[in-house]
Amino acid sequence: MKPILTITLGLAMLAPGARAASLSEQLPAGALLTLETRDAGGALERLSGLIGNVVNAVGGEENEDMTGTLDGMQELLKGSLGKEAALGVFTVGTAGKTFTPHVLAVSRVDELSGEFFGSLFKKAPAARVGVYTFSRQGDVFAGMAGGLVYVSTDKGLLMGYLGRLSGKDAPRLVNSVAYTRPTRSVGAQELSLFVNFSATAKVIRGYLGRVALPRLFSPVVDAIDTLGQYAAGFTTTDAGLTAASAHAANAQGKDQPLYRLLTHTTDFKVQDIIPADVEAVAARACAPESGAYTARWLTRLDLFDPLGFLSDSQLAHHLERAGTYLGSECAQVTLAGGMKAGLDSSNPLASLDSSVSYQRVRDMDAAKKHLPEYAASVNAAIAGLGDSLGTLIRAGGPDLTGALPAELRDLGSARTEQLSEGLGQSLEPLQELLAGMKMVYAFRGDYLITAFSDKALQAALAEGGETLAQSADFQGAGLSMSGAGWRYQGNLPDLSVEDFQAALADSLKGAGLDSGAGTDETDATMSDEERAMLEALKALPSTTSGGAAGLDGALVTIGTVTTDLINRYDGLTSQSSVQGSLILSKSSVRYRWE
Repeated sequence: MKPILTITLGLAMLAPGARAASLSEQLPAGALLTLETRDAGGALERLSGLIGNVVNAVGGEENEDMTGTLDGMQELLKGSLGKEAALGVFTVGTAGKTFTPHVLAVSRVDELSGEFFGSLFKKAPAARVGVYTFSRQGDVFAGMAGGLVYVSTDKGLLMGYLGRLSGKDAPRLVNSVAYTRPTRSVGAQELSLFVNFSATAKVIRGYLGRVALPRLFSPVVDAIDTLGQYAAGFTTTDAGLTAASAHAANAQGKDQPLYRLLTHTTDFKVQDIIPADVEAVAARACAPESGAYTARWLTRLDLFDPLGFLSDSQLAHHLERAGTYLGSECAQVTLAGGMKAGLDSSNPLASLDSSVSYQRVRDMDAAKKHLPEYAASVNAAIAGLGDSLGTLIRAGGPDLTGALPAELRDLGSARTEQLSEGLGQSLEPLQELLAGMKMVYAFRGDYLITAFSDKALQAALAEGGETLAQSADFQGAGLSMSGAGWRYQGNLPDLSVEDFQAALADSLKGAGLDSGAGTDETDATMSDEERAMLEALKALPSTTSGGAAGLDGALVTIGTVTTDLINRYDGLTSQSSVQGSLILSKSSVRYRWE
């Protein structure tokens, strides 16, 4: 019973929904995390409609039964999570002892959903808090009363919440500024999330203090504390969905460089040199000290780098130097063709041919002096990375077989040899991939353009085309070119079934599951998992009028369903601004549900 109840009331909170004001605000103060839903019926219908389209496309003898199951599940969810619900994560313990995380979840239910949840409860002696009763159900405490169903992994936590619902005067989340400041900036949403990083840092710091390791991890805890609190949520609409987030950075946090990075703003001009036909742009205000800040973290991580890449590339040193001449404007751009390139499973690096970065330069002379050395160092380290991997694999790890019982030592040694052999066989294609990576760069106007593919760099440098700033679609988005950042993605060209089918066929072929699989010769070399996957794919009906049989027909079915879901997406816009220590973002995603 416990897994069913926990999954239904806990993980199901990830379904579309909105912030449940009355239920969530009655939660005890000090929540580390909350997930909240309200009035999510429309969102559930839209999501169920998409799932129904997939079921209808796949078809098969079980289609009718599956459709009925989905309809029933939709009604249960609409009558619970679709009304309002809240889930919180809290720490429970006493001073001087270890605090442990516990979960509390509550949802309003209608008559149908109430009967369903009630059927999950086994008869057990019940306790009462006001008008609310609960009992132990396996390893959790749960109950149902007053149109609510509630469950918690800690008895005291549940009793405290039920007491608050009954009118007891106790600290509530609604009275916590840490909670209300970001969540009220986000506003009412169908599904919302709140995370209190500062409270989490306090718990971590207390634990590390007891185990005498505060100095080693204090920079990490300081960074988490400086993140403060974060709230985000979204609401579905007929045209797609709208989203909002509010990040209340901790101005009193010890990691002041991180605070400055989070709240940095700038005026953007990079849109004046980005090609108009790009598929996506993510621009952000990056403070000049961001390179030095990243370098400090890389220096700490260098202690745990088994391949020596960070040392060989001197990446931390180069990032720190770059901060002396780079400005406060950065953009990551996906060029035309990026989405289709990402489908090429035969070449995992194909997407690099469509990815470039732009950074404003403050001191062009210093940049031109440093970049040749920077690129040469990184490229030399990449070239040696394959050899470093080979050395690491050949050296192997510590021999732990001596700790095994005598009858298991030979088996342990054999498994270790098999693992080393398998890693060695996979090393050659990885080395070939690394050989294809190379950091390249160029300057245009006041910007440095970098890529790991010369093809991508040349595409970004192509002359004569319209720029993003000149694009009518981009202008129509109405984005402000001042603030913390913005994102833009236009309506991408529709993906054809043939595009996806070809990419999927290549992927299956690489796994030994091509169209010819299933012969005696291939069956002998296939694992049980591969054979089961092949049979499942062949069992899918074809969506083609000709009814192509076997794996080819299955690929057409999968391609048709997947491309339909992808092509419904018609782009997004996002804008971020800063008000004091509060970073606000609003986004709009265009998606055709019908």
